[in-house]
Amino acid sequence: MQRQGFTLMELLVVIAVIAVLAGILFPVFASVREKGRQTHCLAGLHQLGRAFTMYAHDYDELLPFRPTDITGHPGGAGVGKTWPPLPIPPWPAQLDAYLRNRQVLTCPSTRRDWSWPLWAGRWGTLFQGGPWLAHCNYQGYGSAVGRPEWDVFTSYGYNEAVSNAFFGYLALAAFQFPAEFVLTADSEAAWFTPWGVGEVWGLSPAGIVRRIAFAEQFQPPNDDDPKAENAARHQSGSQLAFVDGHAKWQRWSQVRRLSFGGAFRFHPSDDR
Repeated sequence: MQRQGFTLMELLVVIAVIAVLAGILFPVFASVREKGRQTHCLAGLHQLGRAFTMYAHDYDELLPFRPTDITGHPGGAGVGKTWPPLPIPPWPAQLDAYLRNRQVLTCPSTRRDWSWPLWAGRWGTLFQGGPWLAHCNYQGYGSAVGRPEWDVFTSYGYNEAVSNAFFGYLALAAFQFPAEFVLTADSEAAWFTPWGVGEVWGLSPAGIVRRIAFAEQFQPPNDDDPKAENAARHQSGSQLAFVDGHAKWQRWSQVRRLSFGGAFRFHPSDDR
């Protein structure tokens, strides 16, 4: 009687074929999954852009004002310092009434677990007067105003030049090219800083806005570092939303100020 079944060699061949196919298909599946997250993020930024526009329409065509540390008034960072109370809510709290829910403020692709400088770590421990320790062990401070409803986690950054009303750029009428001026984007912090050449929080020497280009890593890599590709949030790029409300993905190396040879405007000096 002849035995039925597979030989050991046949089984090994089948296993090897399955392993090869898995090695080919798993990266494809991961890429497809990330594309879905990227689409979700883009939709969130569209909604965020509409919220900024609706806010401006209700407030005399002015975007949310949120002074940061550069103005001499604390923006909520307070690392190693004690700040006086801050009466102006963070920009996500200002937009609360115009958003369906706060989940819009979280990118599904982010690996970050903290939202400096908005005082609150998503998985950290928040105290009324600070400090809090985010999951990445970065120390910040709790709400300086005793308003826990203002402690909002966000994956996106608001343009710091706009939030501080540089050259009157809080007013929609000030923007000469609203379809090219970046208002909010994937960001390493709750706002991005389009100045400070050579600073870890500012521009690279080539004019790349580091907090957007390297939204998943602080301190940011150098532009010529091979690891720069993995410091971006969405397949080597980031999502940008513009003053006119539209949003799109851009490769990290192209997140560059117009005055440095880039295609986008981030600062009032780019818009003139």
